[in-house]
Parts: sequence; structure tokens; C-alpha cells
Amino acid sequence: MEVAKAKWAPYAKKFDIHEETYLFQVKLDEIGGEEFYNLSVEDAREQALRTDMEIQGTVDFAGVTTEMTLPSPHDPEGIAVTVYKPKSCVKNPAILIYFHGGGLVLCTRQCRDATMKVIAMESGSIVVNSSYRLLPNKDSPCAPFEDGVAVTRWVMANKTVVGGTESSKVGVGGDSSGGHITAVITNDITDLDFQILVYPVADTSLSQESCREFEDLPILDMKTMRWIIDNSMAYIPNHAKDPRYNPMARTNTELSPPALFVLAELDPLVGGGLEYAEKLRTAGVPVQCEVLKGVTHDVFICRTVMKTMSAKAYSLVVDFLKKFQDS
Repeated sequence: MEVAKAKWAPYAKKFDIHEETYLFQVKLDEIGGEEFYNLSVEDAREQALRTDMEIQGTVDFAGVTTEMTLPSPHDPEGIAVTVYKPKSCVKNPAILIYFHGGGLVLCTRQCRDATMKVIAMESGSIVVNSSYRLLPNKDSPCAPFEDGVAVTRWVMANKTVVGGTESSKVGVGGDSSGGHITAVITNDITDLDFQILVYPVADTSLSQESCREFEDLPILDMKTMRWIIDNSMAYIPNHAKDPRYNPMARTNTELSPPALFVLAELDPLVGGGLEYAEKLRTAGVPVQCEVLKGVTHDVFICRTVMKTMSAKAYSLVVDFLKKFQDS
């Protein structure tokens, strides 16, 4: 614990670091591994998968889990999704289409399996946990966004197939780069009912003060974030000014659905999240923005270590989903 506290000492002078952040640091130190920017993309993917599966743990799901492959005009192999319909499913459930984090470069939908099971069971909602093609991809540089739009359009047209009703409300959500995909989808599909953005990559320019303040932050520093942007946006020139890829560049924000933001106070991405939330709010979009104090990136999935703060993040998402369904 003393080693973990020493790593966070420069930030403890200004911020009240939550005890579970220190515990998370201890856990990551125990797991070990290299910084992503010192690894090849393939090695980074293997390490991220091992780490995320360990920190999220496992959950016994009370309900039906269905694996499906959805058709896509962009990929002849289709898009694999996992659909969770809990025993607690309400009469007219909301349907949440969820996209995992990992910088658009790392991780899989399985890295959010336990988290999505908890959200489904506690909310009584249907959750569609979606995969997507990772970047960099020279032949399909926009693959995650194309896949996100394809999955969302299919689910909106097939609500009963995934366990909902014809009147079920449908929304999109995701953490980190999954939040990035979420925001981009709402630029293309403007008749969604809600969106959930958990510490999203809301501005690919990484120009906020929080990016400078947290340059050397433990767990997620700016060198890692730049490695992520360099890889994910490698074949998308001028991405920071293009609303198709950078949410902050959007010009039709007034068409966005009601939004829940769940941000971590100790995260380079917090500034972008706050700015994007304000952008939506200024455009007249109903926005609920919550900042979890004293914690860092990955709190949403770190349910084995950051138990109380992960549960707090879950409760925010669950309560928000319940607004869009009938019991």
C-alpha cells in the first residue's frame, strides 16, 4: 500500500484520493505488465484482456444469455453480440446497446461481461453487449464506428428479437472509447431514446486542461492516451475537426438523446467529458453529469477491488435506465 500511495503522492496534495484507488493501484502492481506504449499492439491486447478479466471478476447471471451474429453491410462475417435478458426483466424493458472500452485498439466485449450482467439484473433491462472491429485498420479505418451504427440500426429494427417489445426504448452506451463510439453513433442516428457515456473519449484532440494536469497520472497517463490516439486515429486524417469521428466537433448536438455522463475525477478524460456534457446541455439536451470523486479510469469495471465506487457507478446507470422502461 505504501508503494501505491507514493505513486499517487503528487496528486494527493490537491485531491482526496479514495482508498479504493490505492487498492486498485496495488492490484495492478500485483498483476504486473508493461506500459502499452512499450508493447506491440498484439501484446498490448493480450495484456489488456488478462487485466480487464481479472479486475471485473465473474458474475452468476440470473437470466438468459444469447450469443448472436448481426448482419453488417461493412463486414461479411457480421458483428458478434451477447444479449443479456435477466429474470428481473420488466414488462417493457429498455434496451441498452453497449460498446466496450480499450481505446478502439484493445479489449473485447467479454471484458465487460460481468459488468453488463450486473447492469441487466439490477435494472431489469435488456443489454446487448457488442463487439466491433478494432483499430488500427488501414483497409477500414472507421471500423468501430461503422460497426456501432450497424448494430444500433439492426437492434432498433429488431427489438423483439433481442427480448424487448415493440415499444421498448433503445439507447446506446459505453465506457472510454465505447463512450466515443456512443457519441459518434448519435451523430448518425438521431432517433435514439438515451445515451450513457462513462468517462468517454469525447474529444480526440486531447486539448483539455485535465490532459495537462494529469500528464503523469498513475494507471492512465497521457503517454498512454497519445499511444491510443496514434493507433486508433492512424488512418483518419484531421480527425479532431471531423464530427464523424470527434464528438466535440459535432454541429447537430441538439438532435442528441438524453444523456447520462459518469466521469472519474482523476482521469485525463474528465475535462473532455465535462466539456461535451456542457455542449449537449447548451444545445438543449437533457443531461445528467456525475463525477465520481477520488477515483480513476476503469472504476466502472473494477468491481473486484473498487467495490463501493463501482457499485455507485452501477447505481447511476441502473437508475437512469429505469427512467426509460415500464415495470
